[in-house]
Amino acid sequence: MSEDMQQVLALLAGYWQNKRVLLKATPSGMLCVTSPQVKDIYHVTANDDNYAYQGENIGCSEVMVIAHPDNTGRIWVKAHALALTTNSIPLDKKELFSFTITNLNMLNLLIATDTEKAIVIYTQ
Repeated sequence: MSEDMQQVLALLAGYWQNKRVLLKATPSGMLCVTSPQVKDIYHVTANDDNYAYQGENIGCSEVMVIAHPDNTGRIWVKAHALALTTNSIPLDKKELFSFTITNLNMLNLLIATDTEKAIVIYTQ
């Protein structure tokens, strides 16, 4: 196999479960990508106004936070630091935000109103 062909194959390969696998592309050359499989879904319920939440020590690759459809107040989402209204992404009911983190303990929420909920979906 020629050197240039080896370089092309190296660019078209990735690692999964400690094995080199070929990446798939459409006939037009667009790389096919998907999100990882969902590991778990859970609800975070505020037990006070301005309830602060930090995720547990669980490895993950992506997280999605959805403001519960019955909420009347806002949820604030922040990675790597305490969520405040001045430094976070605001979510009103039914809105969602997703991002990449390596551990759920990097997820911080501020739920403005007592008894309201955030829905957390994470992948591993």
